Formats: sequence, C-alpha cells, structure tokens
Amino acid sequence: MSKKYDTIVIGGGHNGLTAATVLAKKGQKVVLLERRSVLGGIGAGEEFHPGHWSAGLLHETGSIRQHAINELDLKKHGLVTTGERASVAMLGKKGKCITLYNDESRTVESIRKYSEKDAEAYKAYRSFINKITPLIRDIMDQAPPDLVKMGNKDLWQLVKKGLGLKKLGKATMMEFLKVAPMSVQDFLDERFETEFLKAGMAGPAIYGSFTSPRSAYTTLNLLIWECLSTEEIVGGPQNLIASLQKAAEQAGVEIKLNNSVKRILLDQDRKVKGVQLGNGEEIESNVVASSCSPSETFFNLIEPNQIEYSLEHGIEHFRSRGTTAKLMLALDKPFTLDEFENELQFLRTGNSWLEMEKAYDPVKYRNFSNEPILDIYLGGKAPEGHGSLSILVHYAPYELEGGWTDQAKKQLEENVIETLVQYSSIKGSIIGSELLTPVDLAERYNLPFGHIFHGEHAVDQMLTRPIPSCMQYKTPINGLYLCGSGSHPGGGITCMPGYLGAKAILKN
Repeated sequence: MSKKYDTIVIGGGHNGLTAATVLAKKGQKVVLLERRSVLGGIGAGEEFHPGHWSAGLLHETGSIRQHAINELDLKKHGLVTTGERASVAMLGKKGKCITLYNDESRTVESIRKYSEKDAEAYKAYRSFINKITPLIRDIMDQAPPDLVKMGNKDLWQLVKKGLGLKKLGKATMMEFLKVAPMSVQDFLDERFETEFLKAGMAGPAIYGSFTSPRSAYTTLNLLIWECLSTEEIVGGPQNLIASLQKAAEQAGVEIKLNNSVKRILLDQDRKVKGVQLGNGEEIESNVVASSCSPSETFFNLIEPNQIEYSLEHGIEHFRSRGTTAKLMLALDKPFTLDEFENELQFLRTGNSWLEMEKAYDPVKYRNFSNEPILDIYLGGKAPEGHGSLSILVHYAPYELEGGWTDQAKKQLEENVIETLVQYSSIKGSIIGSELLTPVDLAERYNLPFGHIFHGEHAVDQMLTRPIPSCMQYKTPINGLYLCGSGSHPGGGITCMPGYLGAKAILKN
C-alpha cells in the first residue's frame, strides 16, 4: 500500500465533495478520487457545441440546504444565491403561459388571466405548503432513525416525528395524511381547473421516475419538492461545484482526478482496508465513503464473494430504471417566448393530463414518447447573441426496444424539437445539438440504468433508502459508507446525502 488516509471518498460530484469537505474540516486526512478529468458529476458543465455549454445533467439547484452552505462556508468561496425561489413558466399550447413566481401575489395575477377560481385556489395551496414545510424539512434534513435495531434514541426520534405531525393542527394533519398517498393528478384536480397549469405543477412529482401523474404517492414527491425548493444558485450547478472545490481544497482534501477505483479492498474479516485504482495502485484507509450508486458500489467495486446474499438481493431490487434523456440545443439567438417576459430560466411542458399519460405509456413497452414532457433550462453558457437550452426529456427508457441506434437517437431528438415548436418558434435557430440517452447517461455519469437520481423516489425507497441495512449510510461491510443520491434524502442537487453521510462517519 502507498499513502494512508482517514477516509477515502469515491466520486467527485457535489455529494462526494460535500462529504470530503465535512470530514476534512473536522481534522481528517481525506483523499477524493474522481474517475473523470473534471469534478462535478451530474453538475459538471459540458461543451456540446463550440462556445455552447450545458448546465450539467441536472440544472435545478433550489433544493440545496442552507445549513450545508453555511457549514462549508461556501459563500466565502464564491457561492452566490438568488435569495428567492426561481420563477417557473408552465407552458400551454396556443401561446398559453402561467408563471409561478417566488412572489405569491404575482403568481396569483398570472393565474387569474386564465381562471379566477384557480387564482384563489393557489393561495390556499401555498398556505398548506407553508404549514407542512417544517415537518417535511425535519424529515428530509436528518438521518433517518434506525428502523432495524430501533434503540431508545431511534424510538425517540420517531416519537418526535409523530409530535411534529401533530403540531400541524388537526385539520392540516388530516389533510396531509389524506393527500400524501394520492396520485398527483387527483390531488391537483381537487384544487385547480386549468389543465396546463396542473400539468406543469405536477412535473417535479414524476420527473426521473417510472410513474405517471396517475400513480399513487406521486403527491408526496410534489409536496417534498415544494417544501424544500427555496433559492437558486446564481450561475447554476457549475458555480456550486466551483465553490465546493475551493472549500475542499482549503480544508485540506487531496483531490485526484483521472483516478478510477477498480476495487474496494477488504481484509480477511471483510473490513475495509483501502482501494485499488485502475492503474493498480493501492491506497490505504479503514473507511471508504462511496458517492457512487449502491449498485455500482456493491456490484462493481467489491468482489462478488464478499457480499452476503441478503445485501445482494436488496441492492439488486432497489428500483433504478432510467426514464430520462438529456438534449442540449445551441441557438444562434437567445430563446424567447414571444410576448412573454424573457428573464425566465425554467420552463415546463405537459399541457394536459391526457398528453402526459400518453407521453408515459410508451416507456412501459420499452419505447420513447412521440411528444415527450420537457423540463427546460435557459441558463447554459453561450456566445453573445446566442442561446443554449438544457432539456430533460421524459420519458425515454434505458432498455429501448431495438436498442439506442443512431436512427433511434435521431428520432427522439426530432420528437423533442417538434414538441418545442408547439410552444415556441425555435426550429430555424438551432445550430447544434447533443442528445444523451439513458444509456449515454449511464456511461458518462456512471448512473445505474441511466437513472438521474440513482434510484426511484418512491415511498418505499425513501426513509429506508436504499435498503434497511444501509439506510443510515453505514453498510453491513465494516468501514464502508454510502454518501450519494442512492441514500437518504435522495437525488437532485441538494448536497444532503454527502453531508449526512459524512456526519454518520464522524459519529461512528
């Protein structure tokens, strides 16, 4: 073995950087190993056309936690936040658009152009969200209680969660218990009447999942997003990665790029003793924190005979079927929505429940949508006078019938552009593009089956994420911890799996 460290962190995405920095700030000697030539993982910007850069795979940063920003001193390292939630345009066909602003009164006026009833209903909706936000944040910002061993401390933690639910008041508590298991379609149908508004609002409930608006418990996903989305990062994910890198380096983290891990090494007692790199070099440590997916960690980085059957079975059945593609478009002029304001950065399509359901249906049969649902970000870098669009495309299966041939990729790109044309006159301004299928995402970002969150955000894969024996970041393999999106509280650019994973290491 060569050098010895207190902790080896595998993966240089936002969670790996967060975990490494938390540990280093507590005095640990930490090395971070990244297989690519750049840091950032799904938050790394990519040049896809000369002068045009995507914002990374995921572009929304509104769910990053303030306490993580503060503890890592990210603002001292250049991080700037907007101070408010990003405005999002819900696009309907025939030039319709409703913008959800951080300012509730502006949102209400935007909705009122289409429905007086929905304008008033939105006030009640926001009131409900505001009431349940403390409870949701309390659940999602802490390590889950150990439901396997259930000691007194864990029992008390569950009691406190129950008390938090009771503090909502009887009416709000009963409403929350009623709506959480509902489909997002039923939930929003009870409150609003404008079809394209409901379709747009439902987006975060189904993005990156093998579900449709009619699927049970999708309302819970929407409520979690609503309660946790606060203020965006100026400059998007790349600025977060840049500040995390500076914080890590100042804390003393040793960062090694172009260093893929071939194997996590275990001793004869199946305890971690280090890692072996792709070039054969071995690095010694009794603790390894993997921000890779659970399947990558246990099936590719550990010898098969060193994993017990129960662990193998659990990880194998952790659902992670990718349904998302990514399309980047380079434009010879800034993207606009004609008569609508041009300062918007986030746009959503959907238009109606029927069209969203039709977009979902093909993926069940290993096909992609003729008219996909689009989550659009306008903040990619581009030369002056030009524009860059980063588009998450729903739905596209990892295992496409017939495979992801060049013709299949070309057809999906055409489908996305034809869908966009229904909302904006964009076609003549496209000068370059890059489409990443779920298979491409798996290869570039090391995502299991191309899943953008490392695994489904489903009620049975939430508190016990990824499986009960690994739900508190510590795994059955002594010295091995998980600190990526496959752990609580899940995927997205939040930094919380890395933050809480590092806290678990320090505690143990």
